[in-house]
Amino acid sequence: MTGGGVRVRIVGQEGESAGSFSGHESFPLRYGWPKKCVDAVAERADVFAHDDAMVVLGVGKNMVKAIRHWGLTTRVVEPDPEAPKARGQALRVSALGELIFGSHGADPYLEDPRTLWLLHWLISTHREKATTWSWAFGSLNRQAFSRDELLRDLQGTALSSRTTVSSLTRDVEVFLRTYVPARATRSVAVEDTLDCPLVELRLLREDPTERRYEFVRGPKPSLDHVTLGFALLEFWNRVAHDRDTLSFDEIVHGHGSPGRVFKLDDASLIERVEDIARWSRGALLHDDTAGVRQLLRRKRVDPLTWLRHELAAGRAT
Repeated sequence: MTGGGVRVRIVGQEGESAGSFSGHESFPLRYGWPKKCVDAVAERADVFAHDDAMVVLGVGKNMVKAIRHWGLTTRVVEPDPEAPKARGQALRVSALGELIFGSHGADPYLEDPRTLWLLHWLISTHREKATTWSWAFGSLNRQAFSRDELLRDLQGTALSSRTTVSSLTRDVEVFLRTYVPARATRSVAVEDTLDCPLVELRLLREDPTERRYEFVRGPKPSLDHVTLGFALLEFWNRVAHDRDTLSFDEIVHGHGSPGRVFKLDDASLIERVEDIARWSRGALLHDDTAGVRQLLRRKRVDPLTWLRHELAAGRAT
């Protein structure tokens, strides 16, 4: 049993890359799914390849596919490279999945809102499996948009003729339901009005009268330095792995940057990076020589190592 998707080529500021506009079976992420996925894969690596996955997970067939999709998209599980290639279905719990959702995980039941920021980052920077999320938070230059405008923007990035308007439309709908509270209607089943946990982040605001959506920029007080540091280190490795300097402009405006993805306002981000020497424990420094604001990397730190260490230290902010 696999979570299929419409594979495309997309254009972004970093050139072409593989992308997908399906696989979630029209279900946004739900609260218990990361933990459910991690537990099931830990018990049996090929659980999603068997028909009894519905019994194991306690959900219907389409939700099984959705749980697999979101497990891979949030990077809490990953393909097992050591499994026989003939099977092609075996997964393993990732180090990140074990850290957050394992038997001794830091926040297995998503009780800490700061974990939601981490999931948002993981989804919105997974261009290959969450293309709409990656495009909307990482590249879209509109502050406000309608469904149709977002759909047209996505159509402009998709290069594959296999991408259909219906696939894009469903993906846009799931994207919006990830961040905007659902409203019950006669045509919408009760279970489909269950909100995605990322709604709590209040990153999108809906104007139902105008049928438009607006990104909400601001200081994001529930976004802790641990998650921001993880995101910054991942972003640095992705765009400037060989450099030990990163400009403030890149952090704010770069494709898939922390500033864009978290919708931080400039003043709040400046305040955070000015204090980065303290909360990065000296690994990163803020420099404002000759009016050029940038970060200096004094020590290379693996993002997952950073996350593991800071969580073990009590996730102090």
